[in-house]
Amino acid sequence: MNRSGVLLFVASGLLLASCAVGPGDKPDAVPPKLTVGKDGNATWDRPGAFGPVPAAQKALGDRTCGDKAKPIGFHPAAQGADGKAFAAGGFLCQLKD
Repeated sequence: MNRSGVLLFVASGLLLASCAVGPGDKPDAVPPKLTVGKDGNATWDRPGAFGPVPAAQKALGDRTCGDKAKPIGFHPAAQGADGKAFAAGGFLCQLKD
């Protein structure tokens, strides 16, 4: 599976429903990284490092976050748990109301 496929698989299960920290007005210089807990759930270590979702990335963000969530943040150099950047960037997803 290529890194884009991994991004889509991992990020689709990554939902931040009631997180007090959200994306900033631009991506941070230090990219967010996925962390996987002992329970197997993946979360972003720095959700505040995401910037807004660019219009050109919205369709990919919608697909990545799935039907029950929406993309609320994007970082072009977001990293997997292995520390390698996802080729297509990464999305911060939030459950839909």
